[in-house]
Amino acid sequence: MVRVVLLTIALAACGKSAGNQEKPAATPPQGSTTETAAAPATPTPPAGDPCANDDPKFHVKPDEATVTVGAAEGTAGTEATATVKVVPAAGYHVSQEFPMKLTLTPPDGVKVAKTELAKADADQFSEQLLALSVKATADKPGSYEIKGCFKVGVCDKDSCHPKKQPITITVAAK
Repeated sequence: MVRVVLLTIALAACGKSAGNQEKPAATPPQGSTTETAAAPATPTPPAGDPCANDDPKFHVKPDEATVTVGAAEGTAGTEATATVKVVPAAGYHVSQEFPMKLTLTPPDGVKVAKTELAKADADQFSEQLLALSVKATADKPGSYEIKGCFKVGVCDKDSCHPKKQPITITVAAK
């Protein structure tokens, strides 16, 4: 019974009171046009963006670690390798428990050996260094960009901090 009374009171409070009714919109004079401002559009990440909804507060800060992204250079039609490294700053280390992942979105004309790399794919994975090799093949000569999203944990002596950082790997094919 108490619930019914409370529900009735809540519904009545949600209704409009006589003094709070909306006034109808004024109609424009005949022959004139009315423009309404469009609501601001929510930014849409580019198609194929592996780091959609990127937030810079989760990027690796220079006092925490250095992220280095090498270029993949070679001949068109042959596999080239780029290296992605994380070297922690003094007082920090790479988390061994955080589910590290590198997600890649290659452009048209470029193939990658793997679009997702994890701990098992790392060339080196220790508290002092994380190194990954990204293997890419360009179909034709030119310069291409592989977009990526790198997720890694960086820790200090008291706590670990998940990081999500966009990266770009340049592929230069002759």
